[in-house]
This record gives sequence, C-alpha cells and structure tokens, in this order.
Amino acid sequence: MTDNHDAAAEEILLAFSVEPQHDRATLERYLRQYPHLADDLVDLSLDLRLQRATVGTTAPSDEAWVEESLAAFRAASTAYVQATAPDPFATVSSDELVALRRALDVPSGVIQGFRTRLVNVASVPAWFVDALAVGLRVSVDELRNFMAAPSRLAPGLSYKSDDAPAAEGTKVTFEDLLKQCKVPDDKRQRLLAPRD
Repeated sequence: MTDNHDAAAEEILLAFSVEPQHDRATLERYLRQYPHLADDLVDLSLDLRLQRATVGTTAPSDEAWVEESLAAFRAASTAYVQATAPDPFATVSSDELVALRRALDVPSGVIQGFRTRLVNVASVPAWFVDALAVGLRVSVDELRNFMAAPSRLAPGLSYKSDDAPAAEGTKVTFEDLLKQCKVPDDKRQRLLAPRD
C-alpha cells in the first residue's frame, strides 16, 4: 500500500513539475486537489522557481573556466606534495623493514600498504604513525606528506611500457588494510586503539 501511495505522490509531483506555468494559481490548484502533499508541492514549487531564477546566470564558458582552474589546482597541489615529500622508504634496507614490521607486530602487507601510499593516513592512529616515522627515521610531518600523495605501485611493479600497470587512486582505511592482510580481530583492535 505504501509503494502505491508513494508512486501516486510521485506521479502528482511529476505532473506539477511539467505544468506550463508554476505560478501561484497553479500551486493553489494542486494544493486544493492534493492537500496531503502540501509540503512536497511547496518545496517543488520553490525548487522550480530557483531553477528558473538561475538559468542563464552562468555562461558555459564560465563553467568551463572554473572546471579548468580546478583541474589545474588539483594537478599543481598533487605535484607540490609529490615534490616536497621525499620517499621515507627509499633509504631503508629490506632488513630494516623486516625489523620495523616485527617491532610494530604487523604483517609485511601492512608495511607495503604504507610504502605504496595505499592507506589513508588520517585513518591511522597517531601512535602508529609516530612509531612508523621513528622506524623510518623521518619526522611525522614528512611521513604524513608522503602518505598524502596519490597511491603508487610497489617498487618492482613499476616499469616502462605502454601497458604499464597503474596504481588505484582510491585509498583504504587502516582498518580495511588490516582486514585485507588477515590480521586477527584481537590484534586489529589493539592496533586501532588509541594510546597515550
């Protein structure tokens, strides 16, 4: 019954929206015929008036300029972050990474998630970022700047070719990374918990 009622209400609102005039007389006529839809009809009437009022206020060239400027800003900010954020993993040996993994008590996939910038650093507890930065011999800010750049392929997978694989643009939360690396629930909760 509710689905039929919703469908009927949608039909009435659609009929109102395609009326040639959305003036006061049209609105009053619909309000008299369908008083149970008064709120929806008034909202729709206001939306339609707002659409009419804003038609033509921006030219397509203005919109194109805004889109181009936004794209240029995003490209510049990404390039800036990449240029100012040295790779903290570049100077760390594989033995040091193994020792760091053991000290943090995480699987190697977790370290790899940080190395490839797959993790959204905002989702990582501060104590873990601090410990990782200490292990990499960089400041927390340097590590956060590095992690803010887009994801990248793991070293060794990045090669020159027309069909070179690309890193995914979407970052994952620290919790999702731990789940993907099959970290047991109790250890995952311990790694996610804030510390003093």
